Amino acid sequence: MVGPIRRGRQPVGGAWIRRLADRAGSRQTHRVAAGANRETGPAEPPSSRPGPDQPAPPWSPAPPAPLAPPGRASRLARARASFAQALRSLLRPEGLPAEAGAQLESVFVGVGRELVSGGRGHLRRVHTQIREAPPRLLDWMSGQVLEHPAVLYDREGVELLAARQGRSISTAVGALQVALVAAAAASTLEGGPVLALAIDGAVGQVASVVHGFCDWYNTGSYLVRRLNAAGIAVERSEVRRLTNAALMSKGKTVEARALARSTELRLVRSWIGRGLVDALPFGSSLGRASLRATGRIEASDLGALVQMLRAGTVG
Repeated sequence: MVGPIRRGRQPVGGAWIRRLADRAGSRQTHRVAAGANRETGPAEPPSSRPGPDQPAPPWSPAPPAPLAPPGRASRLARARASFAQALRSLLRPEGLPAEAGAQLESVFVGVGRELVSGGRGHLRRVHTQIREAPPRLLDWMSGQVLEHPAVLYDREGVELLAARQGRSISTAVGALQVALVAAAAASTLEGGPVLALAIDGAVGQVASVVHGFCDWYNTGSYLVRRLNAAGIAVERSEVRRLTNAALMSKGKTVEARALARSTELRLVRSWIGRGLVDALPFGSSLGRASLRATGRIEASDLGALVQMLRAGTVG
């Protein structure tokens, strides 16, 4: 005979066993879910995943900006490299000593950087540097031709050297123009072709100064050779003024009034003012300025001109 069941105890039966099994299964499920979260991280709420037709939430990152076409960027880089190489060739023309080419490159290296880099006001800075370059170049060249003049003893030698220099300058200018056209075609900037034309004018001014520098070297070298042959010793300042006068005189001889110091300013202005015209093969005085100047030197009394400079009878 079974006694009465004490109050507070759970009867051992099928229902009680089922409740115990359900509780154990629920605990196991929580353990598995926790382990998965430790391995993969918390699951993203379904609402934060936009579907194909659902707009992205406001906190999602902005899409990256579209990149420039790689073909255009590479063409622009190649055009700039070609421009830099052609500018270097222009500043080191054939027939000019390596030291003179190094002087040109050191003076105009800033011009090349401004032309390639661009930026606001870069053309104004380029023109300023071009105007300031010739006096510095003549300071150096007047001493160079006095100490190491070119081997020029007749007008035929001057003509051959000037022709060689002119061909080198024309080739470099042509390469620069091709590079400018390629850069304008590859540029994404509005007004790129117009900017290329403005840069082309600045390049023409640089080429004109380079050619004038070559003319000065040829004329000064021939002058020093003639002075040495006549036994006339001169200083570099006298060589500078005599060479300027030979290049800027209008007649068949070196004019006394052209010995004035202001003649150099007019000479420099003529180099910059000619610009692109004299840089092209059909330029008005390309390859002929030094030849005409040597003709005036031959027809002049160099001793009398030196005496005028030393007497101070000219400005």
